[in-house]
Amino acid sequence: SVSTSMSERSTFWLSHLSAIEAEGITTKAYAEREGLSPQALYQWRKRLVAGGRGSRAKLGGFVPIQIEPSMAARAGCTVVIDAQLRLECATLPGVDWLAALSAALAERGR
Repeated sequence: SVSTSMSERSTFWLSHLSAIEAEGITTKAYAEREGLSPQALYQWRKRLVAGGRGSRAKLGGFVPIQIEPSMAARAGCTVVIDAQLRLECATLPGVDWLAALSAALAERGR
């Protein structure tokens, strides 16, 4: 249908516009690198923003993210205190425990 092809085109251009913003690159430089028309990118940005599908700061609600491995997936950790003291933990200790350890080590050093 016509609306499906329009939606696919919108998605295509929105993905490029989101990439431009995520990379912090100029529209012209991005267009040259990707072999796209800068004018088409400007027109689609105007169309999508005017159509209520996004804003210049956050097109279409897409925000770049970085996925980190979950804390549970990590095998463990090693805390090296000095040449004589090294703690190996099967899992990553909690923040409270690490803070208490840090405070105890600071007292030890006085």
